[in-house]
Amino acid sequence: MQGNSRDEVMTSIEIITERKRKIMRDTMRNFRLDLSGLTVFTEAATGNYLYTPIMAALSGAEHVFAVTSDSVYGSKEEVKKQILEEASILGIHDKITVLFVKDNGCLSVSDIITNLGFVRPITKQMVDWMKPTAVIPFMRLGDEIRAGEIDLEACRKRSIVVLGTDENHHDLRLLDSTGFKICKLLFERGFSVWSDKLLLIGSGDLCNYPTYFFMKNDIFINRVIFNDDIPMLQRPLLLTKKQVLKDLSSYDAIIVNEFYSPISIISDKGFIPVKLLKKMNPSVQIIHLMGNINAEQICREGLELYPRNIRPFGYMSVSSDYLGVRCTLKLNAAGLKVAEVASKCRLRGMSVIETEKYALRNSPAMRIN
Repeated sequence: MQGNSRDEVMTSIEIITERKRKIMRDTMRNFRLDLSGLTVFTEAATGNYLYTPIMAALSGAEHVFAVTSDSVYGSKEEVKKQILEEASILGIHDKITVLFVKDNGCLSVSDIITNLGFVRPITKQMVDWMKPTAVIPFMRLGDEIRAGEIDLEACRKRSIVVLGTDENHHDLRLLDSTGFKICKLLFERGFSVWSDKLLLIGSGDLCNYPTYFFMKNDIFINRVIFNDDIPMLQRPLLLTKKQVLKDLSSYDAIIVNEFYSPISIISDKGFIPVKLLKKMNPSVQIIHLMGNINAEQICREGLELYPRNIRPFGYMSVSSDYLGVRCTLKLNAAGLKVAEVASKCRLRGMSVIETEKYALRNSPAMRIN
């Protein structure tokens, strides 16, 4: 039997790329994303983030400026090449300009300036360059904003609307993915999960949702929080510090997922002292999503820590992108939808307050805390 020629058979890379395009189009349709007549200033990046400017251009944007720079993920020239090649295939190459600097001329004509990667930080100077009707979508939960990311005072003075993205909005439901993210990390370390004993450390909804995930799937879980923001249904899972230290030897894995409190969780003088943990449970696996731990001290004691690249407090060691393209595209599409609604409000002459109220009712927007 004669074999198929190279041109007749899609490679695995081509299949993956086509799948990403399908997910992108489905996501745009689900959010009814329409950026017609709007100019967007965003980032140009590698991997799944390649599709953020692509998605904006396909959604009808008048033009998209995408800024990039050299990084551990690739050179700026390679990023530019990848994006323009994909844009050419999709017939939108004339709608995207890849920049190597945050050009004031491009910023001054942009209606939407995203708070992504290479666009950050959004400084007072950048805000001063923006048109008075510009909007900044903070493409994460409003309470996840970090110091120095956006000069909010400058935005307030110039009436620039800044809105977060409600990751638990019914069209997004990204917080539901956290449990799967934890499971993926555990699977990669050889855990079965369903029969393991887990300690989950973290406060607020960023930890409430994975707790529900484990409860629904009948997975053994204990929980530590550093505030009282926990649903009644989860309260039987709570342990005090005394109980945690007493039962340290019983856990297969300790999962650190604390965004709100800067308390030192695992360190020489932390909530869980490293030397005590090593003494009582030398085989325990520490899984880190977010939270203040001392990776150097943990590794010095020979304890297992995963992933290897531990981010500082306030940052995620694994982002939504870790679960694949769908999470990334849904989050960024939701952020662009927030920006679309807010931008059109401002261009119609609505005030900042009127715009925020309208966007909160008609998009996955949330206020910045």
